[in-house]
Amino acid sequence: MAEQNGGGKAALVGASLAAIAAGAGYGAGGAVCQIVAGFGFDIGHIVVIEFLVGALVLGVLSCTKYRTWPTGKELVQLIGLGLASCFSSLCYFFAIDLLSVGQAVAVQFQYVWIAVLIQSVVERTRPGKWVVISTLAIIAGTLLGSGLVDEMLSSGSGLALDPLGFALAIGCAVVYGAYLYLNGRIAPRVPPVTRGFFIAVGGAIMAAAFAPGFFRGDCDIVALLPGGIAMGLIMCVIPLACLSQAAKRLPGGIVAILTSTELPVAVLAGCLMLGEKATPLTILGVVIITASIVLSEMDSLVRKKPGEDGAADAQAPVLGSR
Repeated sequence: MAEQNGGGKAALVGASLAAIAAGAGYGAGGAVCQIVAGFGFDIGHIVVIEFLVGALVLGVLSCTKYRTWPTGKELVQLIGLGLASCFSSLCYFFAIDLLSVGQAVAVQFQYVWIAVLIQSVVERTRPGKWVVISTLAIIAGTLLGSGLVDEMLSSGSGLALDPLGFALAIGCAVVYGAYLYLNGRIAPRVPPVTRGFFIAVGGAIMAAAFAPGFFRGDCDIVALLPGGIAMGLIMCVIPLACLSQAAKRLPGGIVAILTSTELPVAVLAGCLMLGEKATPLTILGVVIITASIVLSEMDSLVRKKPGEDGAADAQAPVLGSR
């Protein structure tokens, strides 16, 4: 596993756990969002209050505890990351309106290999063997865990993908994959919480642009506030702070793989919070994804033997084992 900014093995373990926690936050947040939307609130308004709550909490922490601020250029870049993060979320929500949930999740989860590809192309590295294996396994696990295979088997006539819905889901995957790669390369000296604050500000700006009625009285903000606080903490504060921490020390491709915990947690949250039933194929997909996360760490476990440093240094850099 590559270490981007030093800190030793303990820092790498902490970064890995942070990426896993970020994925878990997104996974649980999907079920919470469905519960809040079930009370009649518009998805756009939920996203707005999610980012506003996240920005408020992260902003207070930044001002009272960290007080290390980005430069003007870094500030603009971080807000741009927030715009991209919110844009990918909106693409996903709009895709669900045109596709089944299984179709949207399966297409959106292509961000895993997209992030690996982006890093390989930009940094001119080749992925490690176990990173490639785990990425392919995650794609297979996603088809099962998202319920897409169950949907195909039950329909008996294949699947018809709405072209616009498919384009939106792919757009979500591409933007999110790029977001994961860029996250660790913008303002790396700034504390993760402070970086998360400015990303949340960018997200709030994008969300407000898509749901201007939130500020015109079209939404009962007081009634939405409890759900908004839950969404802000689970879907914004935890993922943004954790992703910023993980991306500082891990390659974007590894972060993408570790955040795939989103789907297993989403399945679990759906069962516990929404009463959904997990089919045997869904459970198999969850197991495959969980195993794939472990496989992604194999490049760091199967290290070069002592005394082979010189030979290893002469080789081409490998994503996940540099």
